[in-house]
Amino acid sequence: MIFDRPTSSELIKAVMDFLDTKIKDELPPHLAFKLRITNNVLGMVQREIDQGEQLSEEVIKAMSAIIKSDDLTTKELSNLIKNEDLDLSDEALKDLLVLLSKNKIAVDNPNYSTYKKLIK
Repeated sequence: MIFDRPTSSELIKAVMDFLDTKIKDELPPHLAFKLRITNNVLGMVQREIDQGEQLSEEVIKAMSAIIKSDDLTTKELSNLIKNEDLDLSDEALKDLLVLLSKNKIAVDNPNYSTYKKLIK
């Protein structure tokens, strides 16, 4: 990689820390709320940068055991389920759907209570 430090993830974290420590207390409540939303979005981007490749690879590996196709996407998976080409009672499919959900929540909102239950 040609890019040195700070990494993209470190830059996002620095912006989040700055907004949270220097700006948040200076804002009226309605803008402070919008700042929380902004920080949540930045956190999602940071987690996707840090973990996205690994989380995606886990799901693609699990998908490849079920779907015999070059098109290993969640769209293709949903189409196969919708068209009843996959059996919803299949334990491997159930495990794949749990893994897919868990990995998406790991990026979207790792503080979500259901996610915390899934990773135990």
